[in-house]
Amino acid sequence: MVVEALSSTADLADAREKLVQSFAGLDDALLDLPDVVGRWSIRQTLAHLLGWDAWGVMAIVALERGREVAEPDDDAMNRDWLRRTRSLSGAELQRLLRASRREMLDLLAAMPDEVRSQPRYDLGGAMLSPDEFVDGFIDHDTEHASEIRAWRKARGNA
Repeated sequence: MVVEALSSTADLADAREKLVQSFAGLDDALLDLPDVVGRWSIRQTLAHLLGWDAWGVMAIVALERGREVAEPDDDAMNRDWLRRTRSLSGAELQRLLRASRREMLDLLAAMPDEVRSQPRYDLGGAMLSPDEFVDGFIDHDTEHASEIRAWRKARGNA
């Protein structure tokens, strides 16, 4: 159904923008304070999300070609993406987060709506449509954006 497909794409973009706004305007030094999301800093949280985005883009490409996809080693992926983002400013992180989400949105936009709504991705025995697959990314962004906003509010940085 067209409405569902368009809604999923809009929700995917909206969730990312809410994440970006959750840390917008913070001094860069605050990005590395611990205990924002569990024990993680904002930077660690964003690196984690960027790692999942990179995996998600790779997974969509592979699944569209009929290949199998294994879940990544979360700890190794987090370390790798933290290394990649360690020296980036808040503004640079915002650009990278938007660009990584744009990649995923572009892949979805290239699919006809009826293809995006059909369960055809086999992920560990669960059959998901491309739209259902990206629901996890929407939820993930929303969860961590909410945690960052709560931390800011508790510190008086809302």
